[in-house]
Amino acid sequence: MQALLQLLAILLSGAAVASVGLAAGGWMADNTFKKRLSGIVRHGWAPTDGTSPERRASARKVDTVIDILSRLSLPEEGWQSSSVHLKFLQAGILDKRAPRYYFAVKTLLSLVFPAVLALSSHFVLPGIPFARAMALVLFTAAAGYYLPELLLRLITRKRIERMRDSLPDMIDLMVICTESGMGIDAAIARISCEMARANPELAKEFYLSALEMRAGATRIEALRNLALRSHLEELQDLVSMLVQADKFGTGLAESLRVQSDMMRSRRAQRAEELAAKIPVKMLLPLVLFIFPTLLAVLLGPAVIQMIKALSKEALP
Repeated sequence: MQALLQLLAILLSGAAVASVGLAAGGWMADNTFKKRLSGIVRHGWAPTDGTSPERRASARKVDTVIDILSRLSLPEEGWQSSSVHLKFLQAGILDKRAPRYYFAVKTLLSLVFPAVLALSSHFVLPGIPFARAMALVLFTAAAGYYLPELLLRLITRKRIERMRDSLPDMIDLMVICTESGMGIDAAIARISCEMARANPELAKEFYLSALEMRAGATRIEALRNLALRSHLEELQDLVSMLVQADKFGTGLAESLRVQSDMMRSRRAQRAEELAAKIPVKMLLPLVLFIFPTLLAVLLGPAVIQMIKALSKEALP
């Protein structure tokens, strides 16, 4: 029985390592394909070193393993139009393969890794109590299940903060474009090109809205999709204002200028709020690390002299 468990542990460990390697290989192959495709689009010619049949076969094997792992935690049919797919859009991940890789890693961390850990602990620490081993396995499974979600939320929050800081500048560019005689469609396309270097995330969202309008979507639908993808409150207010201006035919320049001033005021308030939190955040390191060190440096020599003086008086 023990030999069978050892063999099972070895097989599961090998499967976990192979799955991680295959996922990394598939990601690298996908990036290589994107680089070659972008080179073809830029230069108008295909590179001579095409993908070999062996690489294509290995890519298909990787896709097969990823599909098997992702099916265990992938939601039911229709998740492409649900909140699951919206999370990746709000994180700025537009690749169709990303959700499958995400759920494959989630399955690997929450099922395969705890099983390997349970079998390994059985042989490495044979005297460990069963309750403690089960608690460790359950904690590892819970951490592996929630860790990818926390990472995705962190990526989304950082992206929202970057877009929020650059949104007033983009609205100023929109004011300039509308005052120069451009329509809202042309202004969105122009500012998406102008802000590509300063803030690629926000420029990409506006560029996608411009593509949607070119593809036949109405302006209101494109703007609402922009607010849905961005998950940014200030941008949702801007989209609401643009939708109202499009419906009622009001002037855009003055409304955009008021919106820009309001967003700049909010950005200044956020900066003041962060500055006001600094003393509270510095209190704990001051009390734990800085004040004891200062006391040791300042009072240490006096304490040493006092100890020496008291020891001399104690001698007969």
